[in-house]
Amino acid sequence: MKIGIVGSGMVGATAAYALLMRGVGREIVMVDKFEKRAIAEAADILHAVPFAHPLTVRAGSYADLKGCRVVIMSAGVG
Repeated sequence: MKIGIVGSGMVGATAAYALLMRGVGREIVMVDKFEKRAIAEAADILHAVPFAHPLTVRAGSYADLKGCRVVIMSAGVG
């Protein structure tokens, strides 16, 4: 299952990490208005894969959310 997370701050990154540790899904796409933040968080979380369930964690754009069965909105208002 493909899961999208909009917002790569503390809430979004923690959600991605929790999904990874629980083995939920096969692919996590992280989207943030600051692309470098999403790339950095995805890379950090991906380093936990050898100790958890095998899945893909990557940064992407809103277009990459196509096909997601679940999208978690963790973006702030501002």
